[in-house]
Parts: sequence; C-alpha cells; structure tokens
Amino acid sequence: MEFCSSFKGIIFTSGETVPTANHLIRLYIHEATRVYSDKLISAEDKNTFQQLLKESLRKNIAEMDENIIFAEPMIYCHFAEGIGEPKYMPIKDWQQLTKLLDEALVNYNELVAAMNLVLFEDAMYQVCQINRILESPRGNALLVGVGGSGKQSLSSLASFISGLE
Repeated sequence: MEFCSSFKGIIFTSGETVPTANHLIRLYIHEATRVYSDKLISAEDKNTFQQLLKESLRKNIAEMDENIIFAEPMIYCHFAEGIGEPKYMPIKDWQQLTKLLDEALVNYNELVAAMNLVLFEDAMYQVCQINRILESPRGNALLVGVGGSGKQSLSSLASFISGLE
C-alpha cells in the first residue's frame, strides 16, 4: 500500500509540473518523503531516510542535476498557482508560499471566523502536508501534539483551502 501511495502525487501532476526527468525525480523524492519520512518520529530517523534516499538516487541515476533535484523548499501543493485553482505544482520559494497562505488566511477570516495565526515555515509546511492528505482519495491523518500547538487551526486552514467544510 505504501509503495503505491508514493506514486499518488505523480498521478496528480501534469506535463508542466514535470517538464524534465530531473523534475520528475524531484517530485518522486517529495512523494517518498511524504509517504515514508513523515511517519518517522525522530530527527535522526528522518535524516537517515534522507541520506538513504540521496545515496540510492546517486547510485542508480547517472545523469541528474542535484541543483534542481535537491533545491529547497521541497514542497508541492494543490494551491501553488492560487487558491481555488487546484494544480499539483512545486512551491518555488518561501515568499510564494507565504503570499498564498496569507491570502487564504485573510479569506478564511472574512468568510468563516477570525483566526489569528502566525505562519512560520514549519506551520506553512504542515498546512501543505495536511492539504495534500485532504486532496488525496481516502486520505487520512492523525495529528498528534500538545494542546494549543495549532493543529486544529492549521487543519481548518488546510480544509478551507481544499474547499471542505
């Protein structure tokens, strides 16, 4: 099941998302990270996963542009082109994601309820992760953390972006 899940994001994409083989490899890295690494708990385990993935790619793919493949941020989401225009695309930089999520938060505050959120990088990253799950057929997640850490607020924003109530 997990192996199939690592290809879900590739199915979401179009030719403009993956214009070259390097972009396809980058997308695969993102999807494998979402499916496998996001389930790991410790930073050490996550780093080990990233190292194994990089070593495997370097060993098995002779001609790859590491500047493209490992460029940060490594984030794909359904709202990279704007809210309400679902296209699974990469986020080019943190400024793009900040602008998109600030817009979504303003719209949420106008249409649903006032929510005072500070969207730092980890929070923005988590909104994208939750949004990916919500956009996936039969997607599900268990958000665990201390009370007051923003799990519910981030989930509400991601749900709003996905057009869910």
